[in-house]
Amino acid sequence: MVSEKTMMLQLATKSVVYRWAAAVALTKLDYVAVAAFSSTNIKNEQLFPEEINILYDSKCNVCKLEMDMLARRDARLHGSRRMIKLTDIESDSFDPNDPVNGGVSYAKGMSAINAVYRDGSVIEGPQVFLKAYELVGLGWLFKFTEWPVFKTAVEAGYNVFAKYRTNITRGSSLDDLISAYEEKKEREQVVCSSSSCTPKR
Repeated sequence: MVSEKTMMLQLATKSVVYRWAAAVALTKLDYVAVAAFSSTNIKNEQLFPEEINILYDSKCNVCKLEMDMLARRDARLHGSRRMIKLTDIESDSFDPNDPVNGGVSYAKGMSAINAVYRDGSVIEGPQVFLKAYELVGLGWLFKFTEWPVFKTAVEAGYNVFAKYRTNITRGSSLDDLISAYEEKKEREQVVCSSSSCTPKR
């Protein structure tokens, strides 16, 4: 016959085991909840579903042809789950203050090609082409631009091209285009009174 002391010991042991099991279960539930919360936060912090947003000049025929090619290949490889978002900085709807555009101004976007990651970080120049082509399975075409022996030369060459790109592709200097854009924006500004807003002339 089991003594009262033995029964009490068995009950105490079971109680400890149950408490330990409950603690483990709660810890696992907390871990799952934290993981789910973190995952939700990461998704909420993404500015757009694509990997990058490339800001480009649609009035530059060479630039537009390249972006069109990347868009077609992106669609062919990824269907509706595109990897590349394209934003035309010459569009009337372009807003440099929109976080999706990474705070890149018209002047900065015209001076060099820029791209925004969905976390808001910005890259420019040859890095944009390397990333874009990687996303459509053609990264090998620009891989050499990361090799130390070529990297400096590639960046210097791109800077020269970027400086005179608009002279070649649009027949106007970069400074002239930026000035024309700023004048246009000034004309579009509105002066608001207490009762109405009228275009500034």
